[in-house]
Amino acid sequence: EEYKGQIDLVEGFNKLSKNLKSKCIVFFVGNGKKQDIKILKRKIRDFKLSNNIKILDYLNEDSYKIINNFDLLMSLTRDFEAFGYSIAEALYVRTPVICTNVGGIKEFVSKKNAIIIQPNNIQSIKQSLKDFLSKKKLFNKKVSNGCNLMKEKFNSDIMSKKFLQYFSHA
Repeated sequence: EEYKGQIDLVEGFNKLSKNLKSKCIVFFVGNGKKQDIKILKRKIRDFKLSNNIKILDYLNEDSYKIINNFDLLMSLTRDFEAFGYSIAEALYVRTPVICTNVGGIKEFVSKKNAIIIQPNNIQSIKQSLKDFLSKKKLFNKKVSNGCNLMKEKFNSDIMSKKFLQYFSHA
């Protein structure tokens, strides 16, 4: 089921105009079940998007470095996301975020720092991608807000103090 958000992204991307598609390359990074990757590859092939969508394995590199090299991070989980470390890391390094409104990301993601869409909404994915390509000032403001939030509320000093407080009262 984890791969279905990736299928949603492929379908949303496919609905973009030819001109907009030509401006983008989508990278799926990480491991997955072989069967899920097979389905994803088939969908990419069926839509003739092999030049625009690339599937990479797990990259043995610092995640900040990877995310910092992206123009946009999309996390399109359909039903559950724990804290959402990759989203937090993206905000910290000022990489714009489009994500679904699920799970623990609500602790730190808002309309002030990301584009938030409902899961399994192909039209919203398409529109969010169009907005990303055409509304740079909007996304620049969001990444600035996100970075400030991460530095103010989720830095290592604050998080370690919260962690210590939690376990000293347990």
